[in-house]
Amino acid sequence: MVEENGEKRRDNLLIGILERQKKDLVVRFLKKHEEVEANRSFIDKIMSNLSDLIIVLSADLQIVQASKEFFRVLEIPEENSLSLSDIIGKESLQLLSDKLAAGEFQDLETTLISRSGKPVPVIIKGTTYVTESGRILHMLVASDRRDFYEVMGRMREVQDQLIHSGRLASLGEMAAGIGHELTQPLNTVLLLARNCIKAMDDPLQNQAMIKENLVTIVERVNHSSSIIRSLKGFASKAKEEIIPVRINVIILDVLSFLDAQLLLSDVSVDLELSEKDYMVLGHEVRIEQVLLNLIQNAIQAMAETPKPVLRITTFRHTGVDAESLQPKPYVGISVIDNGEGIAPEVQNKIFDPFYTTREVGSGMGLGLSIVERIVRGFGGHIKMSSMPRDSTTFTVYLPEHTEPKSPE
Repeated sequence: MVEENGEKRRDNLLIGILERQKKDLVVRFLKKHEEVEANRSFIDKIMSNLSDLIIVLSADLQIVQASKEFFRVLEIPEENSLSLSDIIGKESLQLLSDKLAAGEFQDLETTLISRSGKPVPVIIKGTTYVTESGRILHMLVASDRRDFYEVMGRMREVQDQLIHSGRLASLGEMAAGIGHELTQPLNTVLLLARNCIKAMDDPLQNQAMIKENLVTIVERVNHSSSIIRSLKGFASKAKEEIIPVRINVIILDVLSFLDAQLLLSDVSVDLELSEKDYMVLGHEVRIEQVLLNLIQNAIQAMAETPKPVLRITTFRHTGVDAESLQPKPYVGISVIDNGEGIAPEVQNKIFDPFYTTREVGSGMGLGLSIVERIVRGFGGHIKMSSMPRDSTTFTVYLPEHTEPKSPE
């Protein structure tokens, strides 16, 4: 009887221990579950507040998890099952797959595709992680670049408007020369027309003279029309594609357009153009704008010079490309005047927007700033050297373009 009671006590004790262990296991499990849920909630809160698009991929590029911003930007319901191929084009998918296979990568620019088919430009960073169990996971962090490209687009529009404004300002400065150029043929037309009216009193006797006068009138009218056409062409804001352009030809066209202004300012021109007609890639109209600004500045700088001389040279120059740091051929264009020069204390400011050495009201100070931006836009650069009361030289360097040789 005593033994049975002892066995019962031991059994009850063992059962009690097992019950306590079971309770401890349940408590520990619940705590662990709470920790996991808390961590998951914490991670979800972080991912929901990130502005970047976070994407976690499996080894076969299925989307395992993604941030709320990812679903919002790509207009996809969160419960959808997706793979990387559903949100990216074939070429970009292959490129991204190659990058992931190679390991961690930075700053890959590509485009994701939203549910409605809209392109979403992004820049992606990626890394690969292998769990303790051997599972491969890829994490992508994509930054939405739509706002950036929109701002850049607006900046380009503003720059185009500034360049156009500069061209219109240049037209105003050329008004005196153009007026002088048109006045001469119009006066000639008026004089010859009056002579023809008088000659009509005896047309047979004056037939040769009437015919000669009419031929001259037609020539003068055609000359005036060509001036007006060139004026309209210069003022137009037509967008051009970047094409190979001949530097010597552009220089001669600009000088021809400024012929009346040069004549009115009593400026003699000394041309030292290279025998080889070098080519560069660019917009013909914008390169004209560069040369026009530099030449007009030179004319104004020589306003008080007794014998103003404008010298323009073209040459080939080997420089260093700013991006690759490798030697690169450039076409150099120097515009040199023997005018008043630029004071040393202001030479480092002349390319700043709205800086001008002219009198108040006579210029906005955008000319050289626009010139420098245009030149940089074509991968070139511009240098200036000046000696006060002696001369100023502006030299533009643009990357040389060579036509590919045709196969023999």
